Order: sequence, then structure tokens, then C-alpha cells
Amino acid sequence: MDLKPHVEELYPGTGIQSVVFADPDPSAPPVPPLSPGSGGASAQNVLILYTGGTMGMRVNAEGALAPERGYLTEKILSMEELRTNSGMPRCHIKEYSPLIDSADMGHDEWCLVAQDIADNYYRFDGFVVICGTDTMSYASTALSFMLENLGKTVVFTGSQIPFCEVYNDARRNLIASLIFAANSDFSEVTLFFDRLLLRANRSKKGNAFGLDAFDSPNFPPLARLGVNVESRRDLGIRAPTGALRLHKQMERGVVCVRLIPGFEDEPLMAMVEHSQSLRALVLEMYGTGNAPSGKNRLFKVLDKCHEKGIIVVATTQCEKGCVLFGKYAVANELANKGVISGGDMTAEAAAAKLAYLIAKVGSDRNKIKELFAVSLRGEISDEGQYKVGIFNANPMGMLGPGNNWL
Repeated sequence: MDLKPHVEELYPGTGIQSVVFADPDPSAPPVPPLSPGSGGASAQNVLILYTGGTMGMRVNAEGALAPERGYLTEKILSMEELRTNSGMPRCHIKEYSPLIDSADMGHDEWCLVAQDIADNYYRFDGFVVICGTDTMSYASTALSFMLENLGKTVVFTGSQIPFCEVYNDARRNLIASLIFAANSDFSEVTLFFDRLLLRANRSKKGNAFGLDAFDSPNFPPLARLGVNVESRRDLGIRAPTGALRLHKQMERGVVCVRLIPGFEDEPLMAMVEHSQSLRALVLEMYGTGNAPSGKNRLFKVLDKCHEKGIIVVATTQCEKGCVLFGKYAVANELANKGVISGGDMTAEAAAAKLAYLIAKVGSDRNKIKELFAVSLRGEISDEGQYKVGIFNANPMGMLGPGNNWL
């Protein structure tokens, strides 16, 4: 049954364009909703917030991809999947003006998206945020902290290839994101790309060219697309009991530094000594949180951070695993200098969590250390799961009873 769609502004003054379908013939049988878990529900309403990114770009006169106002809405209106109303949610679109390049998506832009979700929270059943991929993990992770007591599904998505290309990943990413947002199986901020629905604050962009651009190294996907949808509802965050709370205050004085072998400490000391706005430092360390044992100047940097009230958090450079103080002497020395373990958090999550906590509790290192080990939005695993391994094993018993190394 084909319904004729048109665009209306159902909520004057909001800039939201609603894809409205003409009423069907009343004598015709109703279109049945999809069965639970099969994707979508015809009565659901999903708000799409299009901030920018590759999905809605077109080739300009110079032959380069560039954003074009209104193009994405045009493409969505032409999608057969929505025109036939075949169990898909009703779509409502707000395009940002101007459209924002992902490299320009920072605190102010995160606040715009979070505010739009908060303002429309009771009008819609779910939300899809379309943005550029380069900083999608940063933006979606930040929103996971900014939206406390989130009881609906927010899905960040985008594409590596725009709609304007015959072969693209834009269509499937958008359709799947709409289905997940409408189903509301996960009361949290998520990220969908290629075939995986990920917890946003566990995600990382790991491929600049592949369609499988994102991964979640230390946490399983919430759902996986194949012939069937494999949904892990057991991994979802428990639905909140309180009302949504929006936190727009995020500390901006957070810097991430990745250590490299043989690095010179003086630039780091200069930043710590002379910066007036530095409030927290995320150090991406080696392995389980190690640093060069002979780097006395590095420890002087940490002393200066402690003196100035600058919070220091250690994350691992490894794709998988975690910071685990207490296994190596140098790591213990870092802990003694006041460095806080970031566990298995991504650097994106550690930075966002610091920005959120400092805005809430200030520079109380003990309080931040306490809260950093607590999963606030599902961003960190229990450290105990990493402690059962070779460090605690009896080497002679690793082959099991009756076995030995010879």
C-alpha cells in the first residue's frame, strides 16, 4: 500500500520537518506492525537530527564532496522503505544550519544535540543522530554522560559513502538506525555502523576506509545484523527510574597525551607549568599502564600536576585490555604519584568522563578516583575480570592436573 508522503512542520518554531503520510483508505486493512524484535513499529516516531557528515553530501562543481542543505531530507522522502510505511517508524527530521563538519563537532555542538533530544524527549520514541564519522565516538560518548537517566534509544550513525553514490553504505546504516531507535530495546546512547550496534562510550573508529569503520574492543556489540538480528538485550543498561537530566556543563580543559618511547619530557612539563586552563590530563600508557622507569622528569611532571590540582588518568594504548596497577613496580609508582587508572575505558571515554565529573564535583581527586572506577553509563568493566590470568596463575599448573612443562 503506497502512501503519499509530504513534509510538514508539526512543531512550529523547532525546525523539525515531519515526513507525514496521507491517510490510507479507511476500508483497507491496517498495515500490521512488525513482530517484536524484527525491527520497527509503525506507530513509533523517531526524530532524526542531521548535524552534517558524509551521508548527506553531494559532488560539487569542483568534483569534491560537500554538504548540501536539504539534500538528505530529499533522499529520505524518496526511500521506498518509508514511502510504503512497511512497519518502519514515522520519521521527523531536523537539519542543522549550517551543517557541521565532524572535525568541528565539539562541546558547543554536543550541547546543541543534547538540548534537542531533551527538548523533544517526550514527543518521540527514539532518536537518530547523523554526523561525520571522524569524531562520532567522541560526540556519542560525550552525550552518554550528558544525558542522565536516558530511557530511550539514541543512535549515532553516518556513512563512509554518501547517498549520492549508486553504491553506498548510507541507506542501510540509516534504515537500521531507525529500526533500533524505534524499538527502544536499549535505554542508552548507541552507535550503529555497517552491521554492529555498539555502546557509544565503548566505541572507537578504527578504519578510515572500510565500511566496518567502528569497533568496540572491550565490550561486545549490543546487536549484530546478519540474516537475523542478534540482539543482546542482556547487555543493555537498566532502564532508569528517574526523569531525564541534561548536563550541559562539561570541563574543556582536558588534554590527551600519547607516550612514545624516547620522548622528551620538557614540552609536557611546559604545558603543565604554564597552562592556565589545564584541569585534567589523560596519559595513554604502554600495556597495562606502564611508563619508562628511568624517566625521572616524567615523575616530576606528575608531581607538578598534583601540586596544581591537575587530575591525571592513565589509559592503555592497546586496543584491548586495561590499565591494571599493582602488577609492575613502575605502574605502582604512577599510582603513588596520584595517577588514576582508567581501566579498560577508551581514551574518548576517559576524556569525556573527566569533563563530566570535573564539572560536577570539581577537582576533588579522591572523589574522581572513586567515581572513575564506577560504571556510570556502562563505560568501564569491573577490574576483577582482568585479574584472573597469568599474573595470578600457578605456572606449573597451567597445563592442568598431571601435566608439567616438559
